[in-house]
Amino acid sequence: MKWYAIHTQSGHENKLKQAIENLIKEKGMETFFGEIIVPEVEVEVKKDGKKKIQKKNLYPGYIFIQMEYTEDSWLLLKSVPFMRKPALIGEKRRHAGKGSFVEPKSVSEAEVAKIKQMIEEGGVSTVSKIMFEKGEMVLIKEGPFANFKAVIDDVKEGKEKLDVLVNIFGRSTPVELNFSQVEKVED
Repeated sequence: MKWYAIHTQSGHENKLKQAIENLIKEKGMETFFGEIIVPEVEVEVKKDGKKKIQKKNLYPGYIFIQMEYTEDSWLLLKSVPFMRKPALIGEKRRHAGKGSFVEPKSVSEAEVAKIKQMIEEGGVSTVSKIMFEKGEMVLIKEGPFANFKAVIDDVKEGKEKLDVLVNIFGRSTPVELNFSQVEKVED
């Protein structure tokens, strides 16, 4: 068996894992599949002065599956909801003709071992989870635009980045910043 990465919509990783496990059991194909990993760690989130523990996905939009890649196992995966197309990373969109197909790129055992180690060592880290919204005013704390006020144009939650518009010489200039580089401006 080899490891493969499966692409799904971010936030649907556990749903995809559960759907695959259910279908494997339903079709009696347990011998073709091994472990399925959703790489998550626990993080301590601070929101509105309160702390709570949440799971954070190390690879949003991806799960890792150990399987014997055959036409039957590929067709089983292809029938599962919550998958993006192409489902397996490195999968070619067209297969090479009736009865034959091209195997997608597998993930090395060493890479999977690193992922498992990150999960085990993950422990609890602290993440400041300040919620930003488009149209909000923020103060830039560091970088070439330090002490400038800006308006949020787009929020990229998964990457913890913001696209902001900074008013320079009477013109709005787009700038990408990390969440940590700004603070909310209280009205």
